[in-house]
Amino acid sequence: MKLGILSDIHSNVYALQAVVSELELHEIDKLIILGDTFGYYPWAHETYEALHSYLPNAICIKGNHDQLVIQSSPPDPVPSYWYAAKLNEKELREKSPEAIDWLGTLPFESAVTLNGSVCRLAHGTPADPENGRYYPDDMNIWPWFPKPGTMLLLGHTHYPVVRNIKNGGKIINPGSVGQPRDGNPDAAWGILDTETRQFEFKRTNYNYQKVMATLREINWDKRAIASLGKSTGGALEI
Repeated sequence: MKLGILSDIHSNVYALQAVVSELELHEIDKLIILGDTFGYYPWAHETYEALHSYLPNAICIKGNHDQLVIQSSPPDPVPSYWYAAKLNEKELREKSPEAIDWLGTLPFESAVTLNGSVCRLAHGTPADPENGRYYPDDMNIWPWFPKPGTMLLLGHTHYPVVRNIKNGGKIINPGSVGQPRDGNPDAAWGILDTETRQFEFKRTNYNYQKVMATLREINWDKRAIASLGKSTGGALEI
């Protein structure tokens, strides 16, 4: 089984549309979406529409930005991206109210067995599924590391990771479709073959400079715009 692994789309429908076009070329059997479908950027309805045909057969969890979209009160202190989350909510309630219902059903973590392969999913980490972070340079051996034969799929950091654990487990983060932070602005995602347990990173080019120009025209958050172009060093809070 070939799984398309996506995370952290963040309502960047232009990056998502480019990835969806590639998905069709690779004959993907099922999508796994690791959270933060929404947030940061203004195209929430369009993002949901681009995913809509895949969702009945997809395995999805929510991320911290998705939670902000559906919760009524802001965190304390209020993050800079609360405004974007609430604009996303307004648009979804007006144009795609079923998306709000869908988000409300999603957990921050899940576990599935696909074609004999055990996959554990968390937006953050198993220790903190909503906000935990596991970066590529983290060489610690954490208690939550995957058990032998298990693949742990993570999102949230916007940094691609594949780490093979000595016990036979594997950690995968596909990076971010909508806002990569590893120095490459192309949309990041990947394909997981459940038979071979091999993960293939994919980078999909889209016209991010045009997207940045469009955002400037509507006076969008400057930090969110800048993050699309440089995508290094984690320009935004997560």
